[in-house]
Amino acid sequence: MNLNVPPLGGISIKVAQTKVEPVHHIAVEVKPLTEEDLAMYWQEAGERLGLQDLLAEAVPHLGEKQGCFEVDAQSVSFHEEFKPHKIDVMEFLREKTGMKMLDCKVNPLFVSKDEVIYSPEDKYSAMVEQNPKLAELRKLFPMIDY
Repeated sequence: MNLNVPPLGGISIKVAQTKVEPVHHIAVEVKPLTEEDLAMYWQEAGERLGLQDLLAEAVPHLGEKQGCFEVDAQSVSFHEEFKPHKIDVMEFLREKTGMKMLDCKVNPLFVSKDEVIYSPEDKYSAMVEQNPKLAELRKLFPMIDY
């Protein structure tokens, strides 16, 4: 029984080694970011990206951590409209500042309505306050579930 298998003498499991050149990193000095510079770059980003109206709604300020700044969102509309543009704005600011790890945190300052779940008794009480004759109607038709 001949399976025509080639001889294994010419096959090697050694991995070819290549010489790796060391990579030299260039150190770039980055000046610390100030409130004035951040405000100037923020405004410039708005002009360059066509977001003047949106970015004018909020003023950025430096955060507690180095390399992070915060923007206070006064309205829901700013908070929602800024989300799709955040990447472009951050890319622009990182290029301008030279800080590749610069990050932004949006603080929502607007008050959202808390959803309150009312029980059927609460709803009935509120309706009776508005129209007291509803209580009389309920007495006439006791089989109806309100």
